[in-house]
Amino acid sequence: MKNSLKVAKWELKQNMTNQSFLISVFMTPALLIGFSLLPPIISGDWDSSGVLSLLNAGLLPGIVSGSIFLSVLLTGMLIFQSASKEKKEKVAEMILSSMDPHELMHGKIIGYFALGVTQVFIWLFCALPLVVWKFGLGSLKYLFVPKTFVLVFIALLGYFLFAALLVGLGATVEDVTTSSNFQGMIMMLPFSFSLFILPVLENPNGVVATIGSYLPFTASGTLIFRLSLLEVWPWSEIIVSIGLLLLTSWVCMKMAGKIFKVGILMYGKNASPREIWKWMWA
Repeated sequence: MKNSLKVAKWELKQNMTNQSFLISVFMTPALLIGFSLLPPIISGDWDSSGVLSLLNAGLLPGIVSGSIFLSVLLTGMLIFQSASKEKKEKVAEMILSSMDPHELMHGKIIGYFALGVTQVFIWLFCALPLVVWKFGLGSLKYLFVPKTFVLVFIALLGYFLFAALLVGLGATVEDVTTSSNFQGMIMMLPFSFSLFILPVLENPNGVVATIGSYLPFTASGTLIFRLSLLEVWPWSEIIVSIGLLLLTSWVCMKMAGKIFKVGILMYGKNASPREIWKWMWA
């Protein structure tokens, strides 16, 4: 654990000035604002008091948890680049001479998680004073509610699921430009929840929205978006979804550890799907 924390501290320090990180600091709020304004725009109810109506509708917990989800998702994509870069430059050999592969992998996941949380604190530091100035202290009552903690927990589960996938996948790719269609499809999984945005907007309690809440790779984003629109939460569905997320995250973490252990030290080519499958069950 000590070595993992050292890796996490090093990753955080190295990436604070990373260009991709700095871009996401500005890009993610724009995406989040766009998603937040979709419901009133589509329904035709948008007016000059739109932002205030968002707060009064209780969407503030969803906006905050959504910002955490998108932030750790985008910074989690950097894990893939980091693992692939260390593999290509053969840095991993030197690092693994002093620690276990699992410690390196866990350190990366923790480090990039801290990077995402840092990003969210930057946004809150800038946004909360503006919200209080514009709408008064009373607007914060929509933030500090139990629903916020549930949504944040769902967002964090989604991060650890996708972080495990991406760090394991990064260890199988030496040259990102020549990665296979299989690896490209895995990289798109974190954004698969976007397929359910329109069905959720049309009917948050519909069959399609419910299915999206149960599928582990779409559950986090779909649940956050869906629950932000509902006044009465379907707690039985939420518990089942969280259970499936926990189980899938644990399985992916185990499988990613096996892939990372072998893949990070394989040079000369990108791993094939057959090789990855073999490592998973070794």
